[in-house]
Amino acid sequence: MNTVVKGNAWTFGDNINTESIMRSGADWSAELAVPTCLTFYDPDFSKSVQKGDMIVAGKNFGNSSSRPAAEVLVFLGVSCIICDSCSRIFFRNTWNIGIPVLECPGITGMVSKGDKLEANIETGEIKNLTTGAVVQADSPIPLLVDRWRAGGMMEYVKQHKEDYPGLE
Repeated sequence: MNTVVKGNAWTFGDNINTESIMRSGADWSAELAVPTCLTFYDPDFSKSVQKGDMIVAGKNFGNSSSRPAAEVLVFLGVSCIICDSCSRIFFRNTWNIGIPVLECPGITGMVSKGDKLEANIETGEIKNLTTGAVVQADSPIPLLVDRWRAGGMMEYVKQHKEDYPGLE
């Protein structure tokens, strides 16, 4: 899998919680959650986000519960989340579901909604193709990149059964 993704930016501020990505409710699936995904912050997001688009956000993105909110973002086709910082549970869950998260302090000051971005998931290099700015995010550890390339943690484990004795 190519480690470079391109897409349009959707910008959000600080402290975006998982409840605003995927509302609570036992009967909610990713598909059912789509109409309300991030609409509190941007009413056009769930209706207009395109496959490959990226979320650019401020500090503490994905805070609050450990719900699988990233499943909605996968369903919508979001290719990458770039943020100043991310909740640790959301960070791990999102990589495990199959969306990379690049932490890049100061990114919100460099990107506007609709900018065309290019992100190298392996190296952390982010290019704003609209403005020409280039910035370096924290490079993810190779294991996370390998999981993402596989399509998430479950696919990674299936592809590496020999590394997990007793797994059938």
